[in-house]
Amino acid sequence: MRYLVLVVTFLCSLFLSAQDKEDATYPVYRGCNQELSFEETKQCTSDKIIDYIKVSFNYELADKVFPTDLTTQFHVEFVINKKGKTEQINVKAHHKAIAVDVIQLIKRMPKFKLPGTSNGKSVETRFSALMTIRLLG
Repeated sequence: MRYLVLVVTFLCSLFLSAQDKEDATYPVYRGCNQELSFEETKQCTSDKIIDYIKVSFNYELADKVFPTDLTTQFHVEFVINKKGKTEQINVKAHHKAIAVDVIQLIKRMPKFKLPGTSNGKSVETRFSALMTIRLLG
């Protein structure tokens, strides 16, 4: 069996103007401290989401679906809703089986400790990540 490495490029966005950022909080993922600054919370939450995907991704499926390819990519987008749950999950992948697996993985993601807020009100937060799978060996 080949070794698999998941490389991640991600974009997280909470659509706010510069003045609104002062009154905003980023969604807080489990294991992140809600007392961190906006940027620190964004980094912690993003890192925890990526770690969750890395640990939960079905590498054996990727090896089976792409037996001769050395790399493949998929793009995942979802919304963290006002209650801290993931929804509106969209995955673009080179193979349907990978897309289905990633959708199920995101649906199983634990609820966030806190949703994003702006001016004291819960808001939806978009998350987007481009994942590259490198098959080595």
